[in-house]
Amino acid sequence: MSGNPATTLGRGFTVERRDRWSMRTPDGTPFLSIGVVHADDTNLRYPHNIGIYRTRYGGSRRRWLRAGLVPEMRSWGFNTIGWTSEYVSGSGLATESGAVDLGHSDGLPPDELAGAGLPYTLSLRVAEIELWNGSPAYRDPRAPAFAEWCDHLARTLCRPDDPDLLGYFLVDVPCWGPHPAGGGYPAGELPAIAEAYYRVATEAIRRHDPHHLILGDRYGTRAGVPEPVLDAMAPYVDVLSVQAFPPPGPGHLDAALDRIGRWHERTTRPVLIADTGNWCPTTMSPGRTGSCRDQRERGAGYTAAAEAFAARPWCLGWHWCSWLENPHRGFGLKDPWDEPYRDLVDAVTETNHRLSGRLSTTAPGPQPYGHRGQGRPERDQAQDDEQVAPVVQRQE
Repeated sequence: MSGNPATTLGRGFTVERRDRWSMRTPDGTPFLSIGVVHADDTNLRYPHNIGIYRTRYGGSRRRWLRAGLVPEMRSWGFNTIGWTSEYVSGSGLATESGAVDLGHSDGLPPDELAGAGLPYTLSLRVAEIELWNGSPAYRDPRAPAFAEWCDHLARTLCRPDDPDLLGYFLVDVPCWGPHPAGGGYPAGELPAIAEAYYRVATEAIRRHDPHHLILGDRYGTRAGVPEPVLDAMAPYVDVLSVQAFPPPGPGHLDAALDRIGRWHERTTRPVLIADTGNWCPTTMSPGRTGSCRDQRERGAGYTAAAEAFAARPWCLGWHWCSWLENPHRGFGLKDPWDEPYRDLVDAVTETNHRLSGRLSTTAPGPQPYGHRGQGRPERDQAQDDEQVAPVVQRQE
């Protein structure tokens, strides 16, 4: 991933290591990615809020993006539209021992994201092996069909000339096996299977987009990732993307960050906290317990987590879960009727502006990195993710 940054200047975001890892925009400006995940207008199309969607935004996704989501994100100090697929069916979130089957929306269309006016991410679901998937499909990535599928996704979704595109995710919390619902890859073949998976998927992206970052899969700190997979992944991705949903109480956030730090050391990849959040009981979801007591406490938790992320030299930013509360997830920055949870949002806004101002400058002496297509250096010398967070279901 090393290379001449001039070859990508103006075409895509890059990552570099000075005294710490950081992103830079296509014009070379330092960039701390502070994003929102699961921002999908499907959450405004339920019977309880479709009238609000029609009145405020004319029932138009484009108008919602340009008059609602993006202006509010900017006002609150967010600068990236992260993973947009939303949890919309099924019950519970995946646990370490039980199988669930959770439906997810397709997320916002690439063409509409591209016109939103903020940096954004895209995802290529190259395999159906998510931890929350009740019917996982463990196809062999060494087979020709996998390469064909990856090329289809890449030639359909890649946007090589869009300077607002941050990069490409792959699969959400992949479970390499054994899967709670059954199946999984043979442990003895995991190194070869994982190597083929990352090589073939990233080669497909690079054929159709040589300019943008590959953000990889979104792994969770509690579900974990096998070491052979980390090793196979490292040569092919630009960023290690991680979900962290530590429970409240002393030591849990530090423990999650320590684990992420070990993954960073093993892979030498900078880290994007691609999904993180907390919750509390609400009017719609009074049984959503197990995290915070109220929105003010959620705001304090956001500040503590963001400050901890920003203090890690390997951290490129964090993406907060989620935008607007729906009946399934049960929490968001906004309530189900499109109003901000003000005690939360006020704390989030102050924290975002303060930390982005602090970390938007970097010291001299860069070690620039482009993307995987330019080659990468030798190894450096030197979850509590949402799918496993405990859940109490909404009580009608």
